[in-house]
Amino acid sequence: MSTSPKSKTGWAIIFVVIFFFFPLKATAANEPVMRVLISQENKARFRADGLKSILVKGISPRPRSIKSIDIIYRNGKIYYSINNNLDSWFELPKSFNLTIENNDKRGIWYKNRRYAGGLTVLLNDQKLQVINYLKLEKYLKSVVGSEMPKEFPLAALQAQAIAARTYALKLLGKNKLFDIHSTQASQVYLGLEAETPKINRAVKSTRRLALFYENKLIEAVFHSSSGGRTENSGQVWKYQLPYLRSVVDYDQKSEKYKWSKKITSSELDSLFTDLGGLNSIQVIKKSNTDRVLKVRLHGPYGNKNISGKSLRQKLKLLSNKFEVDLKFNQKSKDDNLDGMNYLNNKNNFSLYNGITSNLAPFPLPKVPEDYFLLVKGYGAGHGVGMSQWGAKAMAERGSSFRKILKHYYNGVQIKAY
Repeated sequence: MSTSPKSKTGWAIIFVVIFFFFPLKATAANEPVMRVLISQENKARFRADGLKSILVKGISPRPRSIKSIDIIYRNGKIYYSINNNLDSWFELPKSFNLTIENNDKRGIWYKNRRYAGGLTVLLNDQKLQVINYLKLEKYLKSVVGSEMPKEFPLAALQAQAIAARTYALKLLGKNKLFDIHSTQASQVYLGLEAETPKINRAVKSTRRLALFYENKLIEAVFHSSSGGRTENSGQVWKYQLPYLRSVVDYDQKSEKYKWSKKITSSELDSLFTDLGGLNSIQVIKKSNTDRVLKVRLHGPYGNKNISGKSLRQKLKLLSNKFEVDLKFNQKSKDDNLDGMNYLNNKNNFSLYNGITSNLAPFPLPKVPEDYFLLVKGYGAGHGVGMSQWGAKAMAERGSSFRKILKHYYNGVQIKAY
């Protein structure tokens, strides 16, 4: 059916209006841009790499090409200085929004790292918030190198790339100011320095691949090492997800498969001031994979129950898969664990490695200065999802990235997003 010139013009106008007001549909196939929060501090410094300049927008009516810029938030005001001229400072309004860009593949220096893409600086919650804007695949080249050793087999790096891509896509657009942290709060991102040719190959060879369960992006969490078996998500977080179930791990060659930590009596006093120090620890609940879920602490001022996760954070342990014991601070002939047992009969006291619902008959006396708490543990991280050292072992045995991912994430599909 033919149309008149007038009707063709009308359709053209409608198309332009739709494209202008709904551009996301036209660009849906484009690569997403990640907004990565890399810093929240009271000062920031940015500079070009080498002889090239950086382009700064927001300090003058027109973008300025400069070598460096320093920004300070002090006494409720924001000041900036350019080109290392620290004797001359200018004030910015609190509603400022700076963008810093360049066309140099070596990136922009911030602190001791270089970043690709562009950087935005704004004031939020009394801090200078620095956000890195860059395309997803470029972001992943840094994340994979930041999260996993570059020497790992290609299949393990590919599995890490897909897990990290899925994790990032799941968070895209959820926060108003940024999408993701650059730390272990999300996944580690260390800028251009983390890239290597092998890691770039792992990312490029898995481009657009992500993990799905019933056609929805999964929570693609991962960790360093589980200590022999991964954990059910419901034991760590609120919900048990069908694809995050406990499976056998192959992380026995991990540097953190077994570890130990000594904590002195004085350190316990400073860590548990609310209890007046720590006399004893009672493990009262463990998961099926032997992770500590709940403990009871006894001190001179009373006692309280806390989660294994809280105790892990308090004692700065690698995981909550651990056992505790008190030792005398002297090498014993009969004990090769740097000390002798403080408790001869663990069933009579509250410091022991078993599980019970009963409280100890009485708390231990205050730990003397010549005793220490010995914690022996397994693995590193929360233990849910993919084990990075397990992925390495599977790859070394010939498993593909698909086999690795389907082992650690039950029932998932690996397909383009």
